[in-house]
Amino acid sequence: MENKYLNDVPDVEVKDIVSKRQKVISEAADSMPKYEYNANVLAKNLHPKVQHVKITDIEDLADAKIYTLCANPDLGTKKLAYFRAGQYVSLFLKIDGSVLTRPYSICSSPREAFEGKYRILVKTKADGFASKYINEELKVGDSLEISGPEGFFYYEGLRDAEFVYGLAGGSGISPFVSMAEAICDGTEDFNLTIIYGSRNSENILLKEKLDELSKRSNGKVKVFYVLSDEEKDGFEHGFITADIIRKYQNDTNNADGKYSVFVCGSQAMYDYLDGELIKLNIAKKYIRYDAYGEYELGERDSEFINEFKESIYKLTVVTNDGKERVVDAKATESLLVAMERAGIKAPSKCRSGECGFCRSKLVLGDVFIPEKVEKRRQYDKLTGYIHPCCTYPKSDCRILVNCEEPRVERKVKDMKKKERTMGLVMSIIMSAAMGALSAYLVLKGNPKAMKSVPVPMMYISNILLSVTVGIIVALCLPLGKMGRALAQKAHAKPPAMKFTLLNAIPFSVGNTLIVSLVVSFFGVAMGRSKAPASAVADMPPLPIMWLGSWGKLLIPTLILSYVLSVLLSPFVSQLVGLTDAGAEVGRASRGED
Repeated sequence: MENKYLNDVPDVEVKDIVSKRQKVISEAADSMPKYEYNANVLAKNLHPKVQHVKITDIEDLADAKIYTLCANPDLGTKKLAYFRAGQYVSLFLKIDGSVLTRPYSICSSPREAFEGKYRILVKTKADGFASKYINEELKVGDSLEISGPEGFFYYEGLRDAEFVYGLAGGSGISPFVSMAEAICDGTEDFNLTIIYGSRNSENILLKEKLDELSKRSNGKVKVFYVLSDEEKDGFEHGFITADIIRKYQNDTNNADGKYSVFVCGSQAMYDYLDGELIKLNIAKKYIRYDAYGEYELGERDSEFINEFKESIYKLTVVTNDGKERVVDAKATESLLVAMERAGIKAPSKCRSGECGFCRSKLVLGDVFIPEKVEKRRQYDKLTGYIHPCCTYPKSDCRILVNCEEPRVERKVKDMKKKERTMGLVMSIIMSAAMGALSAYLVLKGNPKAMKSVPVPMMYISNILLSVTVGIIVALCLPLGKMGRALAQKAHAKPPAMKFTLLNAIPFSVGNTLIVSLVVSFFGVAMGRSKAPASAVADMPPLPIMWLGSWGKLLIPTLILSYVLSVLLSPFVSQLVGLTDAGAEVGRASRGED
């Protein structure tokens, strides 16, 4: 069978195999193909640092708006990251010189992410700095920067019960709308009973949408409303209580009686429900709170407020690029707010101490961290790390902020330092070699010099002089930077030979020109000083002798210097860590570090 198959193969095709293979190889790029592990590609797609979106639709509600955000390919975002129903995105905003972020829960189905679309609900708060700006200033067509999906407020089958009670207040309905959408389109599979608290029926957000989702969910999504300021048929009156939860628990087909409780609303609602949920004797693992945004100092913090409410301190912020800024920090505002007011782009996402993204080092000062938002690891407590989003100053403070952008700048700074070290090492090596060569050429061209100066002394003095000048040249001239710029202009990258050949030119030429010029001057000057007066009278003027001596030294030393630079620079670069530092800068710039 095999022989028959081989007989059917045309001779021409067999003969052409080698030539075709050689052609493919010769046409291939001379650089290694770039390969990314699939896990890394997936991680980038799911957890982008920044997503560029455009507002394509705005829906007006009672005192809120729903924004449809679509991927903006013009700014580099071709698709949006997938998310779990219940997660949020942070909007990066710049308002009147303040740089800040605000988290908003996604209220659309995760399936819509495949269409390059998110929807978020923004409710205007009376004292809301960001929400007022968003709802009054943003319009269709505006571009925004947002984070990737964040947060842990989503259903997890291994952890949560099959029946979930979603307790919502105000704009806290957003994640539950997303969950209900996901249940209806088959993305999620659990039973969701939403108990939605509102002041009155007019303030209920997305009621028609919720009722429509309940109807098409085949009984898996149920919605009940609780009005605090209005009595109306078909609605519960008062606040969401343990009794109301028990009432609707009995209306479900929950055989084993186990259920999870998800809560999303205001800080005041969380404080109230803490006491109500205790009455239900639910295991702690079945109670989930969404990050409610920025913590507001309240009655439980009265001792701190009464003592420090009028105080304003100095906050020194040190970023990873080494820059320092001193800003005013009110005791009743978080350190994060103080930085944002001053226009410092500080990292933040949840703003409630949950995600740890703003984690920073407290170097100096005394702070207050409310117990309600004290979610630091034990190690962080022992070593002085804080979450500025929920930390308040009690004295002048100094913090080290772990910003994203300065990380690249720090790596660039480290690379430049190693670049200078390499330039110094290369200058010493090349200068020593040039000093030895110049001594050899002088002795060979002028045998009488051996009589006036011992040969070892001639070599030692020339080498020391050359090395001294070479060190000065390396410290004063950015030869390494010039070499890199020359190579980059020719689109050459390490470790290619083209890069090495071009990078070596400024090293060798700059060093050789100056070192040989100085060495030849001192050589001629020393020779004239030791010659008899009668001999000096017959000699050409000093400048002519100097230039003549330099001309004889220049070509040999230039060749030696360039050859040494080409041969040794890759090894010296590896030795001082410049190769690794350059690779780190590349990875950090691409967001891979």
